[in-house]
Amino acid sequence: MSYFDGYEQVVDPWLTGHAGQFGLLLKFNMFDLKISGSMNRIIIPLLLMIVLPALNVHAQQKSIETNIADIRAAFKKINSLSLKQEQFRYESEGCVEDGIIQYYFQDNEIVKIIEFGSIGDGSWKNEYYYESGKFIFSYEMLVGSSAEGEETKSEYRVYAKDGAVIRYMEDQKILPSDSRVTKTLAIAGKLLKAYTTKKFAAVLCE
Repeated sequence: MSYFDGYEQVVDPWLTGHAGQFGLLLKFNMFDLKISGSMNRIIIPLLLMIVLPALNVHAQQKSIETNIADIRAAFKKINSLSLKQEQFRYESEGCVEDGIIQYYFQDNEIVKIIEFGSIGDGSWKNEYYYESGKFIFSYEMLVGSSAEGEETKSEYRVYAKDGAVIRYMEDQKILPSDSRVTKTLAIAGKLLKAYTTKKFAAVLCE
């Protein structure tokens, strides 16, 4: 190894005597660089495999929360309006006693349906909300009695966008969609049509 002092090339004797050691050190450094390069080619794809799905999940969760906030805003708006109401009664043996359905209109558009009734020791109240003719939210409350005679109450909430469920809750717990959710979506759609047909039992008791 050499360096320049002014215009004259000067060779350091100490460096000359240790050239072999420096050469060996250089080889080890090059070997380390090769290992580091190989490790980077392995580690970087692994990191991407871990990070990208996490980022995607975060983005999806953020989108869900935004949609739910929009649904809650629509819910509050609907319940703050002075809406035209039409009420109908229906019964079906073994299904419902004194069933009542209420349709709520903003102009000529159905924006809310409430359905309630009872049978035996149980009763329920189900609310369905719509925006631009599409189901967006339901709240279901079931009241019954335990074996000890105490009153029990269960609550179910379904949030939907473009016909797909984005959140399902039982009481305060978020749960995966199940057969109850599938039934709720079907009823929410059929109740809109039942305003014309008046076949409420066919929708709610099938």
